[in-house]
Amino acid sequence: MKNYEKGELAKEILIGLSLGGFIIMCAAAPGLTQIAKLFETKDSREKYRLAQAIRGLQKKKLVSVKQKKGKDVIEITELGKKRVLAYDLDTMHIKPIKKWNGRWHLVTFDIPEKQARERRAVSWKIKELGLYPLQKSIFVSPYPCKNEIDFVGEFFNVRNHIIYIEAIDIENAEKVRRHFNI
Repeated sequence: MKNYEKGELAKEILIGLSLGGFIIMCAAAPGLTQIAKLFETKDSREKYRLAQAIRGLQKKKLVSVKQKKGKDVIEITELGKKRVLAYDLDTMHIKPIKKWNGRWHLVTFDIPEKQARERRAVSWKIKELGLYPLQKSIFVSPYPCKNEIDFVGEFFNVRNHIIYIEAIDIENAEKVRRHFNI
């Protein structure tokens, strides 16, 4: 088993469960035996670490361990599925295109005050993705990013408050061109 940083083993287990691989494998053998094989555990110390990670996930209600036909089956919960989406959100990025096609991709949102936390999170994530802020809730990129913006909106449950626009020209484009080196 590779040397995982704190929390990384649990993350790997959750991602694997979200893909469905562990559920089938766990159903085939009781206890942690099959999962231990998947993580190539060599000794009792590594098996203990694996068991601890699963117990931690269970304590946080990210997985559930159930008995089915005398065998332990580990399943991801809805909360666990949301956590996996957060991992995707953390690693998401916009792929730059080699030759700019002259189109600007604008993202604007008007998220209500009662969802202020979501509004701040969406704004922060859009900036982190590399979009340039034209105003507080208007961002621009020379690269297509609709899928990423849709994902961010869905993740924070505010997609219906976000508008994606593709434009040929924007005012003061020189400042934005300099920012993106185009």
